[in-house]
Amino acid sequence: MDKNSTSSRVSPPGPPWHNMLEAIRSSPPVYLLQLAKKYGDIVKFQGAFPVYSVSNPESVREILTKAWPEFTRDTIDYKVISTVFGKGLVTNEGESWARQRRLMQPVFGSKSVNGFDTIINSVTQNIVDDWKSNGNTNIWLDREMSRITFQIVSRTLFGADIDEVADEMIDILMLLNIHPLRLDALLRLFPYIPTPSNGRFKAANKRLDEIVYSLIKAHEDCTNESDDIVDRLLKAVDPETGEGMDKKQIRDEVVTLMLAGHETSSTGLTWTFFLLSQHPEIEKKLLEELENVLQGRTPESGDLTQLPYLKQIVQESMRLYPPVWGIARRSTNENNFRGYTVPANSYIAITPYVLHRHPDHWVNPEMFDPDRFAPGESKSRHPYAYLPFGAGPRACIGAGMAMLEMQLIIAQILPLFKLTPTKGHPIEMEAAVTLKPRFGMKVNLTRR
Repeated sequence: MDKNSTSSRVSPPGPPWHNMLEAIRSSPPVYLLQLAKKYGDIVKFQGAFPVYSVSNPESVREILTKAWPEFTRDTIDYKVISTVFGKGLVTNEGESWARQRRLMQPVFGSKSVNGFDTIINSVTQNIVDDWKSNGNTNIWLDREMSRITFQIVSRTLFGADIDEVADEMIDILMLLNIHPLRLDALLRLFPYIPTPSNGRFKAANKRLDEIVYSLIKAHEDCTNESDDIVDRLLKAVDPETGEGMDKKQIRDEVVTLMLAGHETSSTGLTWTFFLLSQHPEIEKKLLEELENVLQGRTPESGDLTQLPYLKQIVQESMRLYPPVWGIARRSTNENNFRGYTVPANSYIAITPYVLHRHPDHWVNPEMFDPDRFAPGESKSRHPYAYLPFGAGPRACIGAGMAMLEMQLIIAQILPLFKLTPTKGHPIEMEAAVTLKPRFGMKVNLTRR
């Protein structure tokens, strides 16, 4: 990345402004992929404001890692998201973010995370038993995966089930999970405007606060020792300042973990089961690996090193359908990427959905091929061509938890059930905060 002199400034290529908004409204990640194919790795397009789309892995490394303080989250997207998340890790900035990251990092160390396998397996078993006892032959897979992952995140957060509010919480979080540049999302920045969408948002956010604050208080009032995430957050002390978190900050982190922690995993699981249903030879190979290693028993975190193909499948699924499909940044300085000038104070879009299909880094990029992640296959690939959890100092703190969760859930469900999308039900992506099925994922369950 080079600073520019005035004489060397060259603006990136891009499309004419007309029809662009409609194209983005229909499917932003697909539109951005089309732009990359037509104009290259650095593209400028005009919406409500100029956007610079960057899909060159080395330029992405500059933005997310090498010069990351120069590229902030001071964007309209994160301002909208912060109306729900507050100053949680996803939306916080500056020294406040750095302090929170220091406080929370130990909570998500691999040793701590691996200890959650018992909770993951217990919740999954309950869902499986429910499917069996009710004789379910048809389910909404996305809804069921959301139910599993929400119960997991609630138990790891609070150390107890909160099933009495689980369905309500899932409904609230689904209402809040919309693309931040949609009009009804943007209106959240102007809460005094009396629109129906603002009314629904205020009511949902108020109820979310009531539930979360009551759960935190109940946790504080409990005299029993626990080792769940909220307990750790309540006890956490910054090693540099000796300070802990106040109630509002704990609320923001809990809400962030609830939405980011369950929605990304449930979306990843939904698309993984869908891809396996479309590729029976890959599903068969995975079933054989699970049988050979587990021999019918419930998997534990220590088993995952012996299940490499399972991990490859999850990785490849997140390549094709990255739960977090887009990353937004704002440049504080003028920069040069691959000979093109990006002015100071510019909105920069990094799209994992596009990076994961870059033909210079992926052969037959639209093909589902878990062998891309076989041992040794990644050595020659640019490390920033694959970003399911972001990268750099602001990479997802819960990546290890998400990978553990997805692998254990698949390993428990797949040997028991064949999941087949219901014939005629439309399968289409919707780019909200996460990349979810627009019409849900209705599937037929068949006992193996």
